[in-house]
Amino acid sequence: MSAMRLPSGMPHPHLVVLRSLATLALSAVVAQAGWAAAFLGGQGQYLGYHRVGAWVTTAVVVGTAVGYLVLRRSAGPVNVALALVLAVAVVVQVTLGRGGAVSAHVFLGVLIAMVATALTSWTYRHVLPSSEGGADSTSPRSQ
Repeated sequence: MSAMRLPSGMPHPHLVVLRSLATLALSAVVAQAGWAAAFLGGQGQYLGYHRVGAWVTTAVVVGTAVGYLVLRRSAGPVNVALALVLAVAVVVQVTLGRGGAVSAHVFLGVLIAMVATALTSWTYRHVLPSSEGGADSTSPRSQ
């Protein structure tokens, strides 16, 4: 049975999944920053959205980390590490927020935004490792 050929210019399906996961994670992190900014800017009613968003963001980034682990051969070690760091940082962030450690919570939030941006940037620039040992383009190999 021959391998299915992808249309010219179309990224590998693994890259589509990884890019989608990174985009969702970055979107959730940016949304959290928006709710936090509104709350810190004096709009107290947005704290509830920020609290709910914390759990949504946690679910999204943990799901993203799982996706990167499943596709680790396609994602590469840097992207897998960034996805795992992001997930751990968000879990710590929720703990800091629930504990009322505002200064540490805000500082870590900035770092989380940086890691989410790096993950997205590295993922969109990532190319699959070269095929080895006769593998076709539908079977990505580890770097």
